[in-house]
Amino acid sequence: DMDHIYVPFTDFLWGFTFIGPFSFFLWRYRTIILRIRQFLWKYGLIKPMDCDYEAMCATLCLEQTQAIHYYARTPEGSSLGNIAGFFFANFAYVDNDCNYQVADLFAVDIDLDTKRFVKAK
Repeated sequence: DMDHIYVPFTDFLWGFTFIGPFSFFLWRYRTIILRIRQFLWKYGLIKPMDCDYEAMCATLCLEQTQAIHYYARTPEGSSLGNIAGFFFANFAYVDNDCNYQVADLFAVDIDLDTKRFVKAK
């Protein structure tokens, strides 16, 4: 319970003097940069980078912590191609009506040759 932790006055004073102001300046600087980028985007001087969601999904499944959910791979010479299956049990998600749901099994297929998302069910 963080409400009842004793902090000596010297530690409080040090944090208030050295951590607080620099945190504020960092926040303010990044907020100003964000406002400048919004202004430039509004007038068409910059545009956001396109996002490749299929490649991002494959990267998350293959190279990040989701790799522990790897289950199977299609056999060599399969008509489907070189596909890996990632299965997530008791997968929590929010449906289109903004209601919390839990799927018994969520399967994601990734093409290992192109490193792109193929399908999910």
